[in-house]
Amino acid sequence: MARPGYVSLYADERTQKIFDEFIATKGITKSTALTDMMTIYMLAKDSELYNELLQKSLNVGSVKEIIMQKEDSQPINDYVFMKLGTSHDVDGEPLTGTQTMEAYMRSIEEHGETWFSTMSLSTGMNKKKVNFYNDAIRSGETVKMYFAIGEGYNDIKYSATIKEIVSNRDETTCPGDAAIIPPEFGEEETAKIWFHIVDLKEEDTMRASMLWFRQTGTNVKEAISNGQCHFGYAFIPDEE
Repeated sequence: MARPGYVSLYADERTQKIFDEFIATKGITKSTALTDMMTIYMLAKDSELYNELLQKSLNVGSVKEIIMQKEDSQPINDYVFMKLGTSHDVDGEPLTGTQTMEAYMRSIEEHGETWFSTMSLSTGMNKKKVNFYNDAIRSGETVKMYFAIGEGYNDIKYSATIKEIVSNRDETTCPGDAAIIPPEFGEEETAKIWFHIVDLKEEDTMRASMLWFRQTGTNVKEAISNGQCHFGYAFIPDEE
């Protein structure tokens, strides 16, 4: 029985003698020379079959899939940004941006997810933009949402991962499980834009000065400091 990794080749005595002397002179091992010879032979006979078998032996398909999954898990350079103002609970009591985020974080702590709503755009989000984000999410991309607060801070304070966006020109109730809406806002809450979010937490890396609005080409920090924009789609210029 042949030993694994070994190949027996037979040639006439003269050819074998020349071959032995050739590789000795060139300082090449017989193993290296024979491997090169087999590779050249297979490429000459059927290069497509050789490449197919090579990829199979290297498990290229599985490795490629792992790499793609890893790449897909990275956030895309297109973020939803919102500066929080004063909101009101079901009793009409005002809530600061911080208090609003705390309510949603409690809901996520209890349910693992929540629906965040906003009336920031009078006609809702652009349909193409909604489809862009939802398609990215379905393909495995991570779509982030950043929340800034005023309250003497005027910068990004929280972030969340978006699972789905639903937007309409008219106000609608929650498009999903209304039971995961914070009780401060109630299951009958209506809005034009709904974000299904998870992983809402205080943000310690991203800052408004690092982002630029796609719509206007202005720096987010400058825009919110001048009261110009409180909702938009942002990106990091250095990553374009």
